[in-house]
Amino acid sequence: MELKVKEERTGWRDQEISTRHRSWGYDCPALDLDFLMLEYDLGKAAALVEFKNEKAKPIHIGHPSIRALIGLADAAKIPLFLVRYASNFSWYFVTPGNAKAREFVPEPFELSELEWIQLLYRCRGRNMPDKLASQFV
Repeated sequence: MELKVKEERTGWRDQEISTRHRSWGYDCPALDLDFLMLEYDLGKAAALVEFKNEKAKPIHIGHPSIRALIGLADAAKIPLFLVRYASNFSWYFVTPGNAKAREFVPEPFELSELEWIQLLYRCRGRNMPDKLASQFV
């Protein structure tokens, strides 16, 4: 049985490079990320976050692409959060992707937008500014 490279399924990204890379073969996998963010502070990485909209396919933590992100976050000694968010931003379902993330969120948990922002500030070793927090009251 020949292993096939999956076709691009959405066309949201730069189709040409995605198609080209897929032609390089099954043993040259890459991850088309939905929305990967590197949170940082003063030039230092603070967290890696893979965001997925509530309508996107579920994230499977054991998938090789997620394991690659875990390895990257572990090497950088930063938390990896896998986050599914509501289209109206009313909730963020946060799954810790590595041990460092579990220091902040021990298990998958739904947070409000305010709680999510507060968590991002904690990853930076900072408190959320009162002026920003007051926007969520």
